[in-house]
Parts: sequence; structure tokens; C-alpha cells
Amino acid sequence: MSLVAGGSDVGPAPLPSANLARDEVVVSGPEGYCIDPTTLRRSASGGFAAIASCNILSGGAQGPFVEPVLVTVTVSRAANGAPLLADLAAALQTDLLQERQLSAIDVGQMANGGQTAFDGSDPRHWRGAFVLDRHLIGIALYAPKGSPLLGAQGAAFLNTVSSRIRANSASTSIGSAEQSQLNVDPLAVRLARLFETRDL
Repeated sequence: MSLVAGGSDVGPAPLPSANLARDEVVVSGPEGYCIDPTTLRRSASGGFAAIASCNILSGGAQGPFVEPVLVTVTVSRAANGAPLLADLAAALQTDLLQERQLSAIDVGQMANGGQTAFDGSDPRHWRGAFVLDRHLIGIALYAPKGSPLLGAQGAAFLNTVSSRIRANSASTSIGSAEQSQLNVDPLAVRLARLFETRDL
């Protein structure tokens, strides 16, 4: 994917941030990282955004050189709490190599599944989820083989992205009438939205 590797085809200018779920969730990356507008999807209850190097996304037109990485953020309607890291690993049918309890999110390093993110990506990747008001935020980080972001730096990166989402997103409350409309198994909804192939 050109999100990480770069390429001759440069699309629309990368975005500093993106508003999802009727502007209730605001996604942005750390300094030097932008939202790819070509992968952005929005819906009334959620959406999807991909974060990568501003420099790569713009074909070198903006942003400093930073470690290449692909971070995906999936927003869906929350029913109960966030799924456990062990549940995420089970949904991927892989092993949970390690867990990190951080200030904004708990993340786990998955043993497999990252190799499909882009050419040269490592099977190992970081993944986690948290609930923000009425929304479930699923977040994952994929890095090239040999990248320092495969280790503790990757977990810290996801914590930074999660902190920015928490700080910049509008606070809303869950109404009981809205909760009653959820007639699908909550765990099935959460895991399906987090692990749809097209959402990485």
C-alpha cells in the first residue's frame, strides 16, 4: 500500500484530522502523521480512518520524515464495554504475545495477521479497543519488518493516538432509547466491525 511504501500516484492532500460518527469522534495522528482521505469512511454511528506518514501520503510535499506505519481506527456503536485483548486475539485466531496497560488504552501484540496490511509488513501488530461515550473505538498498528514500532514504541504510538481521540472528541451520553435499538449480539457486532478484512 502506498500509505506506507510511497508511490508515484499521489491522491488528495492528507488531512490533519477527521471527524467521524456525526463529528462526535475526532481522529488525528501524532506530529508528522496524517489521515489518508482516500480510505476515509463516515456513517451516522461510526466510520473508518487510516493514519500514515504525511510525507508519504503527500508524495514528499508536506511533513517530516517519520517512521513508516499504518494505524487504522474503526468507530462503531458501543453496546457494553470494550472486548478483552484475549477476545481480540481469539477473533483473529492468533496468539496474544504481550499486553500493555497504558493511560488511554490497553493494547496487545498479536502474533499474526499483520502481514496482509501492506507489502513488507510484519505479521506481529498491536491492537486494542476502548469505549468513548456511545462509541466503540477499535485501533490497530501495522509496521514494516524490523521497525522499532513493532515493540514498545508501537504500543506507545497507539496510546498517543487514543489520547488524542479522547481529548479532541465531543462528549455525549448514551440514551436508553438508543440502547434498546441494538438488537444484534453485542460481542458479534464489536468483533465484526474491528476485524472486517477491508478495515484491516
